[in-house]
Amino acid sequence: MRITGFCGLPRHVATAEWVPLDGDAERAARQAGVDLERSRRMEPITHGLRSTTWSGTHTWATGCCVTLMWLVLPTATVPASQVSDRLTDAAVKQIIEDVNQARDRFEDQLDGKLKSSILRGPRGEVNVGAYLDDLQENVGRLKDRFKSDYSASKEAEAVLRQGTDINTFVKAQPKEMKGGSEWDRMASELGRLASAYGTTFPLPPQATVRRMNDEEVAKTADEVAKAAERLKDQVDRDAALAPPARDALKTDLNKLIDLAKDVKSRTDDSRPATAETRDLMIVAGKVGGFVQQNPVAPATTAAWDAVRAQLTALQQAFGIR
Repeated sequence: MRITGFCGLPRHVATAEWVPLDGDAERAARQAGVDLERSRRMEPITHGLRSTTWSGTHTWATGCCVTLMWLVLPTATVPASQVSDRLTDAAVKQIIEDVNQARDRFEDQLDGKLKSSILRGPRGEVNVGAYLDDLQENVGRLKDRFKSDYSASKEAEAVLRQGTDINTFVKAQPKEMKGGSEWDRMASELGRLASAYGTTFPLPPQATVRRMNDEEVAKTADEVAKAAERLKDQVDRDAALAPPARDALKTDLNKLIDLAKDVKSRTDDSRPATAETRDLMIVAGKVGGFVQQNPVAPATTAAWDAVRAQLTALQQAFGIR
């Protein structure tokens, strides 16, 4: 069984495949009282949902799996393969420029007769030439509106949806169509653009096109650090924690705060911060596991929830699934 998600928020059960734990993780799971043999036999009753319903005797599974994400698997909470190499604003600007240039080359090479043909899209039947003019305007709008504090996600979606319609039109033409190679290049650039906005090209009908730009990511990382500082202050006041446990938790919180500040600093400078974010999420997994598995005051749990809310936003920015 594979469950993906973060911050204690399960997404969906994608398969019934069993992903084996390493030795340390398995020992920790057994110490936590998780029946691994029974877990191997669980099967989901629904697929492709954002949340999954379990029948009768399987209702306990979700809680166990969330616990595993935070406590039993602190070093594997966010595998490297699940953290996207988030592009900086400068890199995305270059992609947008490449899309614009590829669009120019394709339109220049497209046969005049094809430009006067009919394209069937979500707006009904339209002239291909008019549709290409709209695409040019939308790419220009995307270039103009993309700023450090505004990712122009809606504008990017408009470009990708138009590109998807044109892609369907082009693929229906004979292979020897003039401009076909230029469109292949354009489609490749649109694929890069889609990836920068957390989706794929051709754009699926219900796709979410979303990106957080550098300034927004830096602000979120700063909020993570501030929320973690408040949690550390609450830990000092939590009478339910023994001194050794309190000190250990504060040590991890100091690491979390330093990493969040590092992510903020790097994104402020438009530098990559993927590795730092990965390390941040791993430390956050340890903190979350401690809070969930130890008798702490309700105020401490509430303070952790505030940290977790900001971590979820950061998770989305880096494509952590």
